[in-house]
Amino acid sequence: MVPDPIPHPESSPELSGEKIHEAHDAWCRAYVHVWADLSKGNYDKDAVQKMADEHWQRSPKSSPVMVATMDYTKRK
Repeated sequence: MVPDPIPHPESSPELSGEKIHEAHDAWCRAYVHVWADLSKGNYDKDAVQKMADEHWQRSPKSSPVMVATMDYTKRK
């Protein structure tokens, strides 16, 4: 029998709920931190936290720094 020339990707272990929560919290903290820096502390923390959560839900692998910078720039 001829071996399969295309390697099969290894199955990645499922993230536990705790790991997902930790990743979400870290992503959102980074997003909010960028807003705080760019706005020099003059921002609506609840609104920015909500935007961070919405962005993470749509695209958790995106860069929170890049997303926050683009969002901040669009709103100014």
